[in-house]
Amino acid sequence: MFHIVIEQTVEYEKRMKYDPRTDSFVETADQSLFFVRGCPFPYGWLKESGTPPDPHLDAILVSSQVYQLGNEEAVRIIGCFARGDGDHKLVCVPQERREMDLADLSQGERASLFRLYPRVLEEQGEGWFGAELAKEIVDRFLTSRGER
Repeated sequence: MFHIVIEQTVEYEKRMKYDPRTDSFVETADQSLFFVRGCPFPYGWLKESGTPPDPHLDAILVSSQVYQLGNEEAVRIIGCFARGDGDHKLVCVPQERREMDLADLSQGERASLFRLYPRVLEEQGEGWFGAELAKEIVDRFLTSRGER
């Protein structure tokens, strides 16, 4: 089982960033991609992968629940946005939901996700993918850290 730590919600116009020295979240000068592109889902990192700014895996939580910064939620990884630069974004749902793959989400949820990265550089291997690639990304990351 994995957990997401919430670092960003659509309510914040500016990008929020975790500060491990103070165990708090601070506003940056940058616009939040989620706010600008109208994606209602919270964003954060997979707790089991590490803590920013150290290496970690980013995650988007497809949920209509209201979360506060720092909240943790048990999740199932169902997909990802694979980026050409390797800064992949995992797609998760709360553990109690039934979806097992990105394709299982409603059309509206997929449309909200796809607004985040509307330009896909396919020649660089970018794109939205299902649970199989997402799990490979997690396994590869954890193996490289000696955790698998």
